[in-house]
Amino acid sequence: MKRQKGIADWFTVYRVRIALLALLMVAIGGVLIRVLYREQVEAGDEHRKAVSRQSIRRIRMPARRGKIFTSDMVAVAENRPVRNLVFYPEEMRLGLRRRSIDYMLEVSARIAKALGRPGTPLDRRRIERHLNTSPGLPLVVFEDLDDREMALALECTRQLRGVDVEISETRTYPRGDFAPHIIGYTRMESPREAVDRKEFFYYIPDSVGRSGIESRCDAPRQAGQTTALGLRGKPGFALHQVDHLGYIHRRMVDREEPVHGNNVVLTLDSRAQSIAERLLNGRRGALVLVDADNGDVLAAATAPRYDLRNFVPKVDSAFYKGLLADPDKPLLNRAFQGSYTPGSILKPLVAMALLASGVDPTEELDCTGYTNIGDAVIRCPSYRRGGHGMMDLVDGITWSCNCYFNQMGMRVGDEAIFRALGSAGIGKNTGVELAESHGTMPSHELKKRLYGNRWNAYDTALVSMGQGLVTVTPLQAALFAAALCNGGTLWKPHLTLKVIDQNGETVWTRRREKNGQLLLTGEKLAPIVEGMFEVVNTGSGRGGAVPGLKICGKTGSAEVGPRSNRRLIVWFVAFTECRGRKYAVAVMVEDGISGGSDCAPLAAEFFREYLRPDTEG
Repeated sequence: MKRQKGIADWFTVYRVRIALLALLMVAIGGVLIRVLYREQVEAGDEHRKAVSRQSIRRIRMPARRGKIFTSDMVAVAENRPVRNLVFYPEEMRLGLRRRSIDYMLEVSARIAKALGRPGTPLDRRRIERHLNTSPGLPLVVFEDLDDREMALALECTRQLRGVDVEISETRTYPRGDFAPHIIGYTRMESPREAVDRKEFFYYIPDSVGRSGIESRCDAPRQAGQTTALGLRGKPGFALHQVDHLGYIHRRMVDREEPVHGNNVVLTLDSRAQSIAERLLNGRRGALVLVDADNGDVLAAATAPRYDLRNFVPKVDSAFYKGLLADPDKPLLNRAFQGSYTPGSILKPLVAMALLASGVDPTEELDCTGYTNIGDAVIRCPSYRRGGHGMMDLVDGITWSCNCYFNQMGMRVGDEAIFRALGSAGIGKNTGVELAESHGTMPSHELKKRLYGNRWNAYDTALVSMGQGLVTVTPLQAALFAAALCNGGTLWKPHLTLKVIDQNGETVWTRRREKNGQLLLTGEKLAPIVEGMFEVVNTGSGRGGAVPGLKICGKTGSAEVGPRSNRRLIVWFVAFTECRGRKYAVAVMVEDGISGGSDCAPLAAEFFREYLRPDTEG
């Protein structure tokens, strides 16, 4: 009985254990089924996308950069096709990476010999870096093949797998050293600095502007901006399938074409700019010509200058360091960024202060050749011959009489002069599209900050003849000359005239914009204009006269630098009208003799060649 009971108990326990084990297996099976269902059904799309991402590479396709034209549609920056010999790494694999790299080096040496190029641009490190970072992209081996090299390359690579010639583009400046400070140059963008780098697996960068209009008009135009932009355009992309090592087998999945950049048309007139640059003839200086009726910059020549072709495809570091070290500062845009003491070209603006303060333009003062101000003496250009004698306002401008302007300036006071200078834009940015200096507006605060002294009568006398704590740029000088010409309107200068898309449609046009107006306008400026006319016809600017043109102008010169190294900055500002258009010019030369001998004849020759007043039409 006991044995039977023991056997029965054993079977009972066994059945319980079997049931528990079965339940455990059912539970485990249920869990497995649930996991498989979730992974294969619920998360199947997600896994398929992940696999797709691992086998698809998104490659950035840069847009073609827009061109830059002068107002008369002369191309000054465009694109040139470049033929490059490239290797396709996926087609040159020989099993082990080391063998593949050895093969690439051997092939590149063979091609270099056939092309007659010394050495080879490839080394093991460069190939390793390319295979590690961009195995799906072609490796550029020889750049910019000429026609002879192209024929030789096609001949010697016919039997070589993985070798081909691809066409790309590079920036080119067909006019070389034409307006380099205005046009600027480009460089290839570093992918690490690109804002859209994370959007692409393989990144082929853009050529981006680094200076001048190339930089200012580089990016797409943003809402609310009034400056023409958009040389760079919008990139496209290509989707390629790759193997497990990242090599592309030329199977394209999808592609979106780039939107090419817009073309920018400048206000510069190619003939005016060329004449100005030739007349400066390498002297340190600048010539700026503006349309007096709208502020368009028709010429902005700076000397010395540099050749933009040396910046393509990239500037040599030694060459660039040489430009930086050059004492003549060829990289300085003297027309916009050079800030110089104006000398007597400022006297027409001081004359505005006199007239606005109630000075009778016919009132005369006796010029004895010098003015005593306390212990100081300011000489007039006429001091060697005993002075100019009796001078009124027109005479004072005509003969650039320091005595007249010193004494009258001190009579009306510094604040009246400051108001006149401020109305002409002195000490303010003009708003031109490129980097500029705002010059220096004299003030009591500036004197205190620089020298620790209070403003006095001597400072007022200096400013009255364009010296002391005042500086202007050639662009500012041309603009206030334009305002005197047009009756008092100070225009905002423009370098960009319009933007044209790839279909030739105009997408943006500059609008005339006022920067303000002179302290006096209209007929109130008549005595000043009369004095400037006499400067060119009987006074110090006679060298600026041109038969057939009514030119009004003002010469100027200013001593700058320490007593041990004094030099003269010489000027001539002028305006004229020809065939219904008004023009204003400013000419500045560093280390000159006088505005009358250096700058006035240069301006006359410019007007003679550019306007051709002796011809019809």
